Amino acid sequence: MLTPEQQRERINQLRDQIGQVDYPLTDEYLEQFLIARSWNVSGAKDQLVKTFEWRKSNGIDLHPVATRENKLPVLYAVRGYESIPDSNLEALPGVSESVLRINKYMGGTCLHKTDREGCPVYIERLGYHKAKEIAKNVKMEEVEWYHIACTEFLNRVIMKDCSKKAGRIINRETVIFDCTGMGWHQLHMPALNYIRAIAHCDQNYYPETLNKLFLINAPSAFVYVWKIAKTWLDPGTIAKIQILGSDYKDTLLKQIPPENLPSFLGGECTCEHMDGGCVPSQVLKNAKPLEARDDNEKVSTAYNTSIMNEAKTSAVVRGPSFYGQ
Repeated sequence: MLTPEQQRERINQLRDQIGQVDYPLTDEYLEQFLIARSWNVSGAKDQLVKTFEWRKSNGIDLHPVATRENKLPVLYAVRGYESIPDSNLEALPGVSESVLRINKYMGGTCLHKTDREGCPVYIERLGYHKAKEIAKNVKMEEVEWYHIACTEFLNRVIMKDCSKKAGRIINRETVIFDCTGMGWHQLHMPALNYIRAIAHCDQNYYPETLNKLFLINAPSAFVYVWKIAKTWLDPGTIAKIQILGSDYKDTLLKQIPPENLPSFLGGECTCEHMDGGCVPSQVLKNAKPLEARDDNEKVSTAYNTSIMNEAKTSAVVRGPSFYGQ
């Protein structure tokens, strides 16, 4: 275990080895890569350089994110943040057909307020995903681009919102995966490969952005999934995961205030003002079905080509930078 002084020295060493770059790198961002590489400066530098190259070659820094100013449609449900109004994914012009198709088979997702540490809370009703339908009807490239778009929104909009509210940098999220409804029918290897690709992306290019992950209502069938998934995750990520059965309420409430936790998870929040409540789901039919129209382009990216191109030259459409506070 390094002392704070030794950690500071490693951060400074990494900054010196990276040299001059075109964007501000906070100490907290450099620390994420050092933690991911067990504070090995050389390893952290290699991963950071590969991340810069990946972002540049794929145009990630030019990817648009929804804000109050640009009024782009959100790509999944959002509740309880200052920087963007409470919103649901809708079949609005600009959203790609692939995003609507992916969500047709997902059990429900939402960025839902904050935990007691000020981190945003992401809730996914994992047990209701139609895994075989996702694997059959959605391409890997579409899943990857959708995940990147959502992760950029999380880092560039929501985490900066939380940082402003907390008065310090917030760069991690707390995750709840609700496994209610999960059965053997979901243990479909082609669909699990999509989860593997997402884990690979996060660990390589967005390291140490997980605060805690709670897997609740985990059935016996999940043991099989977990044995597979553990092989894709680094030890640091595994250490942040708690697998819980149905007796999870007290654990969640230790992490999340009751007013910020949905009632179906043991909290007090219902988000009655929003269609679908706290976590809208087409699968559970608590939100209206979304059907693609002519202005929802059939592309792999989360937004239509016109918006992706406009973001290359317009800072407003592009939204906040990934780097800096």
